[in-house]
Amino acid sequence: MSLYRRLVSAIIVLLLAFSTGVFVIEVQQTRASLETQQRNQVTNLTQALSLSLVPFVEVGDWVAAETLIHAAFDGAAVKRIQLDAVGRDQPLVVERTAPAHSPELFQSLVRLPEQEGQRDVGGGWSPLGTLYVEADNNPAYNELWQLAIKLFGFLTLSVLIAVVVCTALIRWLLKPLKTLSQHVSDMEIHGFNKPLKPTRIKELEGITHAVNRLGKRLKEQYDAQSEQVRRLQAMAERDAVSELGNRAYLGRVMDEWLAAPDGGSLMIVQFDALDDIYRRNGFEARDTAIRALAHQLRAARLNGETLSAARLSANEFAAILPDADDDERYQFIEQLLATLDRALDVNPMADEQGARCHAGVVVKEPGAKRMTMLAAADKALQIARERQLNWELAPRASALDERNRGEWKLMVDQAIDEDRFLFVAQPVLTRDGNEFHREIFLRLPEGERVHSAGSFVPVVYHFRMGDRLDRYVFEWIAKRYESLPERLAVNLTADTLGNSHSLDQLCQWFEKHPEVTARLDVEVSESDLLKHPSAIQRLSDHLRPLGARLGIDRFARNLQVMPYLVSLRPGYVKIDQSFFVRDDVDTELLRSLCMAAHQVDALVVVTRVETEEQRKRVEAIGADGFQGFLAPIEELVATRQ
Repeated sequence: MSLYRRLVSAIIVLLLAFSTGVFVIEVQQTRASLETQQRNQVTNLTQALSLSLVPFVEVGDWVAAETLIHAAFDGAAVKRIQLDAVGRDQPLVVERTAPAHSPELFQSLVRLPEQEGQRDVGGGWSPLGTLYVEADNNPAYNELWQLAIKLFGFLTLSVLIAVVVCTALIRWLLKPLKTLSQHVSDMEIHGFNKPLKPTRIKELEGITHAVNRLGKRLKEQYDAQSEQVRRLQAMAERDAVSELGNRAYLGRVMDEWLAAPDGGSLMIVQFDALDDIYRRNGFEARDTAIRALAHQLRAARLNGETLSAARLSANEFAAILPDADDDERYQFIEQLLATLDRALDVNPMADEQGARCHAGVVVKEPGAKRMTMLAAADKALQIARERQLNWELAPRASALDERNRGEWKLMVDQAIDEDRFLFVAQPVLTRDGNEFHREIFLRLPEGERVHSAGSFVPVVYHFRMGDRLDRYVFEWIAKRYESLPERLAVNLTADTLGNSHSLDQLCQWFEKHPEVTARLDVEVSESDLLKHPSAIQRLSDHLRPLGARLGIDRFARNLQVMPYLVSLRPGYVKIDQSFFVRDDVDTELLRSLCMAAHQVDALVVVTRVETEEQRKRVEAIGADGFQGFLAPIEELVATRQ
């Protein structure tokens, strides 16, 4: 229970105890007063009436005596008067009871004694009779009941007003403490960016300063850790001259690219002009030209996406191009090579121009391997050099790509409409062998063949069908979640993140299906986080209260994402195992990467772990879980519903 509720509860208890005491004391005092009043009234009435009845009893005028007794009821609260006269065979009894307006339970709680009076009717030396008077308690009970009702209403209203006033006062007094608590919670969720404002409450000044110092220290520590990771990665994967990636960087990025269901192509470019510049003007001029080429490669955009570029040797560069139509790809390559040619044209007024650049391009196909693609791109490059062409496209090795994008789109649309997708899942295991979750993958059946996601997902991205596919996956899970594993991971496409309407619909779906959402892990890629940080932050804030976790897939490809981790606070990050098992990557970089993730309470999962030796190494580095061949893909649901 919070301090605010405890204080309010204590005040309510005290007010109730005080009000109860006041109520009981007031009722008891009134009761005692009425009891005394009744006793005196019965005594006085008995004495007065006995004297008044003497003349009538002496002459035996019983009618007048009865009239006098009836008159006595009008001025006193009595219920029975009895006259036992010497000259009368039967006693003269008159009874009259006032109506009762109070509950019997209340009467039992404030029980009044039965007041009685007795006196002889004088007649000289011998009494003429005896008079008995019994008090009626109903008027007293009625008076007490009315008092109790009014007093209870007044005290109830007073307590309510006092509670409201005290609640507002306590809330105002505890506002600095609540602000402090909220700030500490925000530090845990959103990072350490905003310091806490100074407070005028003396008792909280030290705590406020301590929290600000702690937040600043944690931020500096995390920034230093992130900077160390970036520095170590630059040492391992960056070319010193061009500041692009080196061959090791290209190998890692290609492995992750080939493992993902993304499309695209690989291009290797050779610049013979760099050798000419070196021979004519020295290495400084050559390095300047290399930096100019690197600048153009970093600035290039295909369909709004950047290239993953690396320098392979003294005069060779490589770049992974995003997915695009053939016509768009051809036009982009022509423009890019022309731009690179101009960047090397250091003397445009010269009669003889330097040697042109040549490029070899190979399009990614399902199941392609890194060495195969590099060899194909290199072979296409040699053909371009021999034929004196700007660039050459390597021939496709698979007949799958003979089907055009329109036909693939039609297949995907039909599979969604007819619910023909096959769902498989691969477990992610923690270091102790427990299951962290199962990641969902789609398969597209076609007759006896089953196409993997790498065959049709590039088409989904090309036609901006990702948001529709995402909704289909979530609806499929909602219909079958009772028979599915405990926790599932779903990869969200960029189309949903880049469309505010689609994201709104998805958030509404999460609210509509809280039981399903609580068993989901939603994954976004690192590249999508860099493109849509505000949308993913909104998604994270929406998922966290519902019990779902946000994960970042393909983490550490671009360490510019590190600052986002502080505010995003993902549940986990996934890193490709190729980043962990390369001999040219320093172990300190890997440990620093895990430590940076752990500082924001994110678990580290290594994907594509194929051997026991790889598993042992990623655990030694500090990773929390793994995914790969050691936990193979299985069918998600055995029987279709």
